[in-house]
Formats: sequence, structure tokens, C-alpha cells
Amino acid sequence: MLWIWFGIMVCALILELITPSALISIWFAIGAGAAYIATWFQLNFWLQLIIFFSISLICVLISRPVSKKLLRGNTVATNADRVIHEKAVVTHAISEHEWGKVKVLGNEWHAIAMNKEEIEQGSIVKIMAIDGAKLIVKKL
Repeated sequence: MLWIWFGIMVCALILELITPSALISIWFAIGAGAAYIATWFQLNFWLQLIIFFSISLICVLISRPVSKKLLRGNTVATNADRVIHEKAVVTHAISEHEWGKVKVLGNEWHAIAMNKEEIEQGSIVKIMAIDGAKLIVKKL
């Protein structure tokens, strides 16, 4: 079993090196390393297997949230986000097949309706989200 755990550990490390941004198999390499050490103490196979899965799971639960946050990349917040949940006035009617325009915080934006509804010029809408260069709005 010594060589099997060593092989699993090496394979998991190689897999991790092939996919460096994923951080998936490193947890199993650590678990296999713990099971490898358990073979030195001549623990039976089932205990080695329990150690492998337990250590792997503990590593995932402890370090995955941290690594996910670090690997997410640089998220750049924009000032455009401040218009979400604001009220706006429709300056050009919005239809299912054509973008309209809304004015919010002194700026005019292209807009589409959230439920593909028709919204007339002059209506008050609430901005629900931003999709690219257009706002997704909901009629109040």
C-alpha cells in the first residue's frame, strides 16, 4: 500500500500542476500523503482509506473558501453599480423588441424591461441590474 498512496499523491500533484488555477486535486494529494504516513505505522487498509478521505475533506472545507476568494481575480467595482435599485424616468419607450432609454442620477442609459414588458415614455422604473452597457429595469 505504501507505493499505491505514493502514486496517488504524485498523480494528484501532477494533475494540480497541469491545472494550476483550479486547486482541485491538491486536497487529495495531502490526503494521500497522510495515508502514506499511516502505512508507516502499519495501520490496516480501511483506516488508511478513512484517513485519506477525512484529511482530504478537512483540507477542502478549511482552505477552499480562502483559495476561491484568492483565485477569483481582480474584480473591479465601477461607479455604474451605484444606479442599481435606484428609480429612473423612461425617456424613450421600452419594448420587447427595442431598447429604450432611461435617465438616472443625471445620466441617460439604454434600458430593457426585466419581464419583456412595454414601458411607456415618462414612466418611473426601478433599476434591477446592469447587463453590459444597458440597464435592466422593472416598471413601478
